[in-house]
Amino acid sequence: MEKDIMADIKKYQKAEKLKKWRDEVQPIPWYFDGLENLCNRIHPEKQILQVSDIQQLSHDTKLYRFISANPNKLLAPFRAGQYIGLTVEINGVRTSRAFSLVSSPNQLAYYELGIKRKEGGFVSPYILDNIKVGDILEATEPMGNLYYNRIFHGKDLVFIAGGSGITPFISMLRYISERMLPLNVWLIFGCLTEKDILFREELQDIQSRRLNIRIKYILSEPESGWNGACGFITKEEILNEIGSADNKYFYVVGNRSMYFFIEEQLKAMGVPRHRIIYEAFGVPDDITEVMGWPEGIDASKKVNISVEFIKQGKKQKEIFEAQCTEPILNSLEREKELGLEINNSCRSGACALCRTKLVSGKVFVPPEVIIREIDQEFGFIHPCVSYPLKDLHLDLT
Repeated sequence: MEKDIMADIKKYQKAEKLKKWRDEVQPIPWYFDGLENLCNRIHPEKQILQVSDIQQLSHDTKLYRFISANPNKLLAPFRAGQYIGLTVEINGVRTSRAFSLVSSPNQLAYYELGIKRKEGGFVSPYILDNIKVGDILEATEPMGNLYYNRIFHGKDLVFIAGGSGITPFISMLRYISERMLPLNVWLIFGCLTEKDILFREELQDIQSRRLNIRIKYILSEPESGWNGACGFITKEEILNEIGSADNKYFYVVGNRSMYFFIEEQLKAMGVPRHRIIYEAFGVPDDITEVMGWPEGIDASKKVNISVEFIKQGKKQKEIFEAQCTEPILNSLEREKELGLEINNSCRSGACALCRTKLVSGKVFVPPEVIIREIDQEFGFIHPCVSYPLKDLHLDLT
């Protein structure tokens, strides 16, 4: 009996020691935050930027330099070739667009964006005509997959740029040049005219100092006096510059029509799809011209979109009318009295930040947009590139 009692006492004492050991926690130093600050620095929910400088790059393009509006909050680091989503408010409509970072990731005192005026556009004309030094804007963290991966991309890189598509390549060339990376780079830069060649002086300077970087300009509408290549970026022009496509990795950035043209040229050269990376496509100017657009759908057709959302802790429902030829996200932003926001960045269906539950209805998505299988399975859409064909019911709760 006494042995059993003593055994129980020893078990109890052992359990108490174990409990005490478990409960003993070393005080956390005041400067230690479990990497929380580092995570917030790398992936901030949003960034507040201030315009510090504006420079005219060409007749229709400006260079904007942004610093952190909060001196105690550093800008998020990024990879050369990535972009940020810039938010503006135009006549009460709050919207955002993605712009490639031009600045080098080797310094984070500022971001630089090259913004070109898009005729008939909503955001770029507003920025070029209204944003001035000192203005404060909201931005996303740096995003995007157009960056050099030393494991998969190798050491022979071909950059193909069209017009303002040169912007991410400027960041990449600055990075490669500043770090003196042992990479062979061919930049093939297509523009309309000579006055449309952005960053020409800097490109010439980089090429003169770095023998591993070669640059070729091709003008589709050259004026008299131009002695360089003319026409389009064809298979022949590419091979004439790089020699052979073997073991080379291709980066392509430009407008939508250029993507499809270059894709055919690279296919004719025998370049496998896994050795090509494209920047996000963006939305087409006329969705009815895109392959797969349903026949018989009137471009002027309007549909009703029903939206469920939480406001002041209560579930609410609103219905608004939208054009079938406008992305759902654009239509929702125009309904400014609703005060609803869907998180977004790329506006091309790539980042998936805007993924939204489609309860019912039918949408059209451009065929080149890739929707994750899990989203398709559970009925999620990307409203930034989804066009309503029938009345919709969206769940934002």
